[in-house]
Formats: sequence, structure tokens, C-alpha cells
Amino acid sequence: MSAPQSGSTTVFGRLERRGVLLGLSAAQLVVVGVAAAVAVAAVYSAGSGGLLVSAPLWVVLLVVGTVTVGGRPLVGWLPLMTAWRGRRLLGTTSVARSTRVEHQPRALTLPGVAGRLELVEEPALGGVLVVDRRAGTATALLAVNASGFLLDDGSVQEHKVGAWGRVLAGVCQQSTIVRVQILVRTVPGGLSRARQWWREHRGATGSRIAEAVSAMLDDGFVSAHRRETLLVVAARLPRGYRGGHLERLQAVVAQLDAVASSLRAADLNPSGWLDTARLAEVLTSAYDPAAAARREGLPARPMPPADGVNERWASIIIGTAFHATYWVSEWPRSAAHPGFLQPLLLGDTGTRVLSVIAEPLPTARALREIRKAKVEHAADAAQRQRIGQIEDEATRAEVADLQRREAELVAGHGDLRFTGLVTVSAGSETQLQDRCVALETAAAQAMCEVRRLVGQQGVAFLAGALPLARGVL
Repeated sequence: MSAPQSGSTTVFGRLERRGVLLGLSAAQLVVVGVAAAVAVAAVYSAGSGGLLVSAPLWVVLLVVGTVTVGGRPLVGWLPLMTAWRGRRLLGTTSVARSTRVEHQPRALTLPGVAGRLELVEEPALGGVLVVDRRAGTATALLAVNASGFLLDDGSVQEHKVGAWGRVLAGVCQQSTIVRVQILVRTVPGGLSRARQWWREHRGATGSRIAEAVSAMLDDGFVSAHRRETLLVVAARLPRGYRGGHLERLQAVVAQLDAVASSLRAADLNPSGWLDTARLAEVLTSAYDPAAAARREGLPARPMPPADGVNERWASIIIGTAFHATYWVSEWPRSAAHPGFLQPLLLGDTGTRVLSVIAEPLPTARALREIRKAKVEHAADAAQRQRIGQIEDEATRAEVADLQRREAELVAGHGDLRFTGLVTVSAGSETQLQDRCVALETAAAQAMCEVRRLVGQQGVAFLAGALPLARGVL
């Protein structure tokens, strides 16, 4: 949901941790119930001796049902580890590149994405639509430029924050928009223009100075970085759409044009929807940033399939690149300046992609979820009072957030479900670990909590690093 503004600060809601009873989820209650049943049965059958004999069983069950590790209860780790072990045994965590796959100009086959994605050039839009028939969506990518937010004075910053809020409000009002993804990419490259200029103006001289300058540009080419911002919009496909029927996509094009117009009204500068060549360049740099940087400034070519994918417990290897994806589990708990993400975006970040995914929720559905949560909190509070347990401040903060959200919905505001993902890339495993430490430090400076999505790196990479608005985890 759009965060309320207080002057030049922003307040975010807390991560909901409510449970069915006493803060425990249904799975935790089942495990605790089994532990209690084992203990009671042992007492009735053999008295205190039976309780001691069965202690290894019911104590383990009690620990599994109540203890939390890494922000996740132990009972929640079991299905994750089981699924990971099953995928390892089936060999689905490693995918080798097939040399027999022929490139199709109007189709896109990506590692980890089920089926083929259809590419539809839309002249009225000036870009390409990525059609996913399985998900029923048509996705377009828009490159966005803006002036420095941090250099503006307070009044201008408040104006821009309010204008961006109106953009999100407009997204909530468009029922055909399924998802919006904002990506801020820091990728290798940025020296292609300098290298091109040097090639055109150095002439035929073979002096040592010319050779030294050429070597310096070539050696420093990959180490330089550039930043770009992409807005990805996924819209619902019209009913009855079939390949080649472009007239049925006109409604989607109109919605995308409306989004671009709202960005211009918010003092942002859309530089155009991405075409097929630019899309291939962006996807290539997402999978293997260093390999894509070496081709910067060269003639565009169709995106080749990745050389190979090897998913590990805490990282994923694609081609020559090592990636690790984090989930922003907690946004700042106190009032924060709208530019609080500066440590994650600026500085010596290396290759990094910050992705914020927003999913509009229908008002009726959002109100149902809020009222259901309030009922659960009320039942939990009654149970705590019955057993004499004191309600903690975190629970009271969650209830206050629910009341605020409900009041805003009743007042006519929209509701958005936000997810933040950060993907770090490197050329080696050692370099990846160093950059992960730098990311965790930057997140702490931004007053955010991040968790490495172990056992889910493949899905997390698709959702966070690829500009396809694949959806939240």
C-alpha cells in the first residue's frame, strides 16, 4: 500500500507475522499439538517415567513447532529443504545449453521460464510486447530518466513524491494492469561511446601513446558501470487473443500509453518503450553482465540462450556470472526520508539490480484480507488475556497498520502489495561474497532488513533480476 507521508518523511507498514493462535501458524499448531499428544499419551500409559522416555520425541516436535531460525519457523524450513533436495535428485537445478535450439525471431526462450514467450512488435507503442500465454499477460518495458532527486530542495522533493503517488494511484484504478516492476540496474559498461569516438578519430597512427590509450579503454571497459532505470508493466491479455491479432492488443497499448503520460506528469522523462534489440540487450546483461558489457556498442544481435544454469543453495551460476538474490523483508520501521534507498543505489555497488514489484489489489479483496487479519488478532488477543500473556508492542503496531490501511481504503485510496528484491552479480564466488557483504552493509545503512533467499535462488532471480514483471515470491 502507498505509504502515508508526514512532511518529508515516509512511514512503512511492518511485516505481518500473525498466526492462527498465539502467533503460531497452522503448521506450527499441528506440530505442537502432536507433541502435546505424545506427552499426554506417555503420561497416561507409563506415568512420569513414560514422559521422560518419550522426551526426545515430544521435545524435538516442540522445538520444531516453536523455534524460529532466520526469520522462518523450523516447520517452515522442512518443505523448502524437501523441495530443494527433490530438485537436486531430479537434476532440475542444472540446465545445460542446447546447441540444437534454433533462434526464432518472434519467440523468446529463457532459462527457468516455462514455455516460450511471444514477442509482438507494436508500431503504435513503438516497442515490443512480451506475451506470456501461460500467465495471460502482455509485458512492456519503458526506459525512464529523471533529474537528481537528492539534489532538489524539500518542496520539490515533496512534489515529486506526491506525483509518484498519483502514478501509483492511477495504476490501482486500471483493472487490466496486473503488476508493475521498477528496476534500478547497475551493470558493467558505459565506455562504448568513448571507445567508438577513439576508433573514429585516432586515425591510422600506430604510436605507443595511441596503443596505450586503446589498451586503457579496452582494459577498463568492463570495470566501468552505468545505471539505468526501467519501468515494467504487465497487463492482462484481452479475452480471445490469438497470435497475430494485433487489433485485440489496442486496449493494452492504450493502458501503457496512459502509464507513460502519468510519468511525464510526475516530472519523469520516459525515453521510449524498448524494442526487440534493446530487450535482448537488457536480458543478456541480466543473465551475464560481463559478457553483455563486452558487446556494448557493437551491432545488436538476437539474444542467445544462456551457456548454462547451475542453481545452488545460496546462489545461482549463469554462464560466467555468479548471482545471489535477497528479499527486503523489512522496510524502515521509523519515519524515513523518501531517498532512504540511497546507500543501495549509489556508491561503489558493483553489479546490482534493485527491483520493487507492486501488485494492485482490488478494494474488496484488500478489505476482506484486512478484516480477516483483524479478526485473527482479536481472537489471539482474547486467548492471550485468558492465559495471562502480555501483548507485545509488535502486535499492537501490526493492528495499528491494519486500521490505517482500512481507513485509507474506505477514504478511496488504492492498495498495492510491494515486494523488494536485490540481486548481486559477480565474476567469481569470492567476489560475490564480498559484494553480498557490501549489500548487507548498505541495507543496514538504509534501515532495511534483507534475507538471502536460500533454496529459492532460481525463482528469486527470475522475479528480481529479469525485467519481465514475473511476480512476487
